[in-house]
Amino acid sequence: MHIWILKIILLIASSLRLIEMYDNYGEICRNLCTCEEKEAILTVSCENRGIVRLTEISPVQFSMYHLLLTGNLLKKLSLNDFINYTGVTILHLGNNDISEVESGAFNGLQGLKRLHLNNNKIESLREDTLAGLESLEYLQIDYNYITNIDTHALSKLHQLTVMILNDNMLSTLPSNIFRNVPLTHLDLRGNRLKMFPYIGLLEHMDKVVELQLEENPWNCSCELIALKAWLESIAYTALVGEVVCETPFRLHGRDLDEVSKQELCPRRPSRRLCQACTS
Repeated sequence: MHIWILKIILLIASSLRLIEMYDNYGEICRNLCTCEEKEAILTVSCENRGIVRLTEISPVQFSMYHLLLTGNLLKKLSLNDFINYTGVTILHLGNNDISEVESGAFNGLQGLKRLHLNNNKIESLREDTLAGLESLEYLQIDYNYITNIDTHALSKLHQLTVMILNDNMLSTLPSNIFRNVPLTHLDLRGNRLKMFPYIGLLEHMDKVVELQLEENPWNCSCELIALKAWLESIAYTALVGEVVCETPFRLHGRDLDEVSKQELCPRRPSRRLCQACTS
């Protein structure tokens, strides 16, 4: 009998703690999402809940928390969607259906450190797409349809060190895109890149310790000599993925580090020599 009474008391205590937690954290923890606090950081998990619009949830009353919205049905991030989510430091929006990010969508997230937008349908990064994320350190936006990045899309992200852009549709990167960005890790695998110039790109990547370049259709010609020289200069200090030649045909399948500069850019005989050859 005493055991049953003890169990009932424990159950009541547990229920009271839950009620107190809901009162402290907010309505979001009572209904749609689950909340768990660990080491003074709250994780709010709203994954795979069929959420179509962010108005279906509400911010919690906590100074620092992680918000997980992975695997929902979000299609659009609208102006001020996160205006009251000032405590969020990590935001997961992967595996949704997001194709549009309005200017000002991330207003309120001035303390955000990590943003995950992987596996969506985003086609471009405009100058204002990431506005308001000045504290961002980590951006994951792989497996989207990005074909274009505006020259100033990252210009205010002075804390960004990791950028994951693999498996998009980028054929070029804008000049000076990384001028004010202290990147240490950059993943560009599985895009459509053919060249990677020093002026405007590599010259601003002196802090990089990991650069993934595999699975791009590299054009191993004179324009790639700068990349080869740069890779050789950092070979012992950074992890760099293989750069395999797609074109020209004579170099197809060769690894850039095994191709000589002479093979990349064969010297053409001068006009005088050519005239001598035909006389």
